[in-house]
Amino acid sequence: MFSNRTHARLGGVVLACAIVAVLQGCTIVGFGAMAIEEYRKSGDHIEKAQYTGLVDKNFAVIVSADRMIQANYPEIVPQMTTSMSQRLAENVDAQGFVPGMAMLSYQYNHPSWSSKSYGDVAKELGVERLIVVDIQEFRLNDPGNRHIWDGAAAATIAVIEADGPYPDDVTHEHFVHVTFPDSGGYGPDDLTRTEMISVLKSRFINRASWPFYDAEIPNDLNY
Repeated sequence: MFSNRTHARLGGVVLACAIVAVLQGCTIVGFGAMAIEEYRKSGDHIEKAQYTGLVDKNFAVIVSADRMIQANYPEIVPQMTTSMSQRLAENVDAQGFVPGMAMLSYQYNHPSWSSKSYGDVAKELGVERLIVVDIQEFRLNDPGNRHIWDGAAAATIAVIEADGPYPDDVTHEHFVHVTFPDSGGYGPDDLTRTEMISVLKSRFINRASWPFYDAEIPNDLNY
């Protein structure tokens, strides 16, 4: 027969074992949740297209920016035009498109294009869809502070369905705003001007083009 003292000791041991088991269980569950979260972050997901009207159509991408942006960053309009055109051509199952260099040649040889209606521009280009990228902001730093990088790019992307009943009206529109770097304190000694433009442009093209097709996007994307 066990004494009361023995019962007390056994009870303490059982209680201690129970506590250890619970703690171990919580640890296992915690590690499991962490692993699932890390796996989720490292994976991708599909973001469905917002606009699918480029499928089986001919399209052209036309990029515009104000004189100040073009003066400070003369490479931006040409680079955005060629990159956006090529990205869409590779992903939207279009029937055809105007290559970026041909589009730039059209703008150069037709300086009055901006005063024409969208429908007329599309007709001259021979396309059914005109994608207008209106760059409203592009900068690598805050005005007055050239020692710290603080890049930003913003634009409105609009689609004109030139073969529709209203060839001059916008049928789809989305806004894009991206920044780089993701934290402050970086300057020309850390990243060159070329590197800044390259990353900012890449982020912009991603966000500008993804709404046109089912895009595979990293779960841990931070822009």
